[in-house]
Amino acid sequence: MTAPPLDALRGTVADLVALTASRSARDLKQSPQRGEWSAAEVAAHMADAELVYSVRVRMVLTDDNPTLVGYDEQAWTARLSMCDLDTAGAVERFRVLRDANLRLYESLEDAEWNRAGNHEERGPVTVADMVETLIGHDRTHLDQIRKLLP
Repeated sequence: MTAPPLDALRGTVADLVALTASRSARDLKQSPQRGEWSAAEVAAHMADAELVYSVRVRMVLTDDNPTLVGYDEQAWTARLSMCDLDTAGAVERFRVLRDANLRLYESLEDAEWNRAGNHEERGPVTVADMVETLIGHDRTHLDQIRKLLP
């Protein structure tokens, strides 16, 4: 298996900074409707997801067919998004995690992309599957922020 296109992951940090850096705290924290995430919450969620995938990939690379637990994204965002000082803090947390993960992905040997774990909700997933999922996750949430901050 060939490595997924890591350039897509590399560009997300710059896109997230460009979308959020010059916006007011008010704009970033405004929810479109009750129960929907603000741009600040989306940024915090992206950092949380990066953390979760960081652990999952490391487990798959070092354990034989580990169980990968799911998590409640809504609950994490509701409880944890306020832990960042501001949106810039969430973006910085995302950047640090993404940079570390990119260094890991760049170090992988071809066979390591095929290593798999068993996700408790989705079944078998490889490292390559997880990276492809992150690529789509990034696109989805960057588009969400673009709609929230026209």
